Amino acid sequence: METTANQLSYYLIDLMKSYIKKEDLLSEKSSEIVLQIGTAIDRAKVANQPTAELEYLYETALWLKGEIEQ
Repeated sequence: METTANQLSYYLIDLMKSYIKKEDLLSEKSSEIVLQIGTAIDRAKVANQPTAELEYLYETALWLKGEIEQ
């Protein structure tokens, strides 16, 4: 799970950079990262692994998605 959380963190950081640069397709990218993190949380729960880090990423991604869609 740690590798997955790290990879998703990098994707989220890249999305934040794209948001700051006002790049295109931000809504689609934010929807995709929310979906990926949600899927990772589900997998971790099924495997009885901790989800706190992924849940933090999920909340941050939802916040960013809201900012993008304003």
